[in-house]
Amino acid sequence: MENGIRKTFFAVCCASALALPATVAAADGISLICGGIGVEESTQLRADTGKHALTILFTTTDSAYLAGVQTRVDDPLNDLSAASECGPVGHVDVQKAGRYRVSTEFGGEKRSEWFDLKPGGGARTTMRWAE
Repeated sequence: MENGIRKTFFAVCCASALALPATVAAADGISLICGGIGVEESTQLRADTGKHALTILFTTTDSAYLAGVQTRVDDPLNDLSAASECGPVGHVDVQKAGRYRVSTEFGGEKRSEWFDLKPGGGARTTMRWAE
């Protein structure tokens, strides 16, 4: 089994075994776990915040949760990326410390932010859109 496919399979299996959301995007070195719809799933994802390199909370400017945010995480120096439709919670995991770009789009509005991440670093951010 090809290395990238094996890691994707592992991530999907782990996510389902832990009752995490079904949306998992993975590349060699980057994974993006998206979900948080429903109280049980949201509670589990938010409880795991400190275990991930970055947790993103997607909201409106009025603090309502958002789903369906197009999200992409890039490591441009190593030509790696993972992308998925995310929200209201997204977890980013990386295998190596470095500078990563998170690009998002919701309602036609695009955003891009850079983060210095490390495995299990526990970084957090909230991305807000006017609805």
